[in-house]
Amino acid sequence: MPVFEMPDSPVQSPFEALFTANNEKIFRFALKLTGDPLRAQEITQQCFIKLWENIHKVQEGQDIFPLLFVYVKHIVIDEARKHYREQKLLSEVAATQITEPSEETVDKYYIRKEFDLQLSKAIELLPEQRRNVYLLSRQSGLSNKQIANKLSISVSTVKNHLGSALQSIKQQMNTTFDLND
Repeated sequence: MPVFEMPDSPVQSPFEALFTANNEKIFRFALKLTGDPLRAQEITQQCFIKLWENIHKVQEGQDIFPLLFVYVKHIVIDEARKHYREQKLLSEVAATQITEPSEETVDKYYIRKEFDLQLSKAIELLPEQRRNVYLLSRQSGLSNKQIANKLSISVSTVKNHLGSALQSIKQQMNTTFDLND
């Protein structure tokens, strides 16, 4: 298991101690729930990231394993829900593709394809940092805090970039498709 690289801070040593004491137990628990060592490792890392974000709530001497146990359960449940939604959507798409496409379905397909093309163009027109923030948010599904950490910018800067990106994209799409607000 890789050890987290954390910046020097007053909570780093207690965090490292908590990590060392609980890492293997959390990994085994996640592995038991998922049956997949890679997913278990990712879940373990997500669990300790969540702990790091909430370390200020931990009292000295507190048994942290029950909290980590809850984090792991929630992460696994969230992943299962996401997987279920994706599978449901894929089966719905497959079901609509099995039937003979109607003229309306074909029209919708081409309209959607054109919309996606214009959306991609609008995204490409964004300044680089704004585009990166937008793509990390919308395509990678990262939270504002995760984006801020990844790009080494503040959360408020992420929010500003995202808001500006959405506004620019909306204006571009309204112009392209001659839409009214």
